[in-house]
Amino acid sequence: MANSLYNASFSLLHDSDLVSDATRRMLDDRVSDLPVVDGDGKLVGMFKLDRLLAGLLPKAALVGYGMDLAFITDTLEQLRDKMRQIETRPVREFTVRADHVVHPDTSPIEIVLLIYRGANSVPVVDPASGRLVGMVSARDVLAALHGEGGG
Repeated sequence: MANSLYNASFSLLHDSDLVSDATRRMLDDRVSDLPVVDGDGKLVGMFKLDRLLAGLLPKAALVGYGMDLAFITDTLEQLRDKMRQIETRPVREFTVRADHVVHPDTSPIEIVLLIYRGANSVPVVDPASGRLVGMVSARDVLAALHGEGGG
């Protein structure tokens, strides 16, 4: 069962939190994405660093890989200015649907497969209420395999 793998003590964001709060929490917790819940604790989606960084890039850069961006001369200070503008916006504007969701009774092998296939952080949602009850990451799986975590 997932409860032997997932972490019930985790950081989360509310959909009304500001991006500045989210980025501070990401830095403090050393994570690149955080779950976002509504006022009832139901999962809304994920706040992901790559989505935030996309807001700093010119639209042309988002079209595809391999584009030469040498003609764009934004300095670090200019990127910081863009970031300051984004920081006052609510995280809901950057929230994306979770790629994967598991439930407390999801089998460990299914979770290991998701992590193997590249899932970074997977929300654990109670199927009856839709409330977020935990998160499972590659680190949580590794700790559980070493007998160091989970329930």
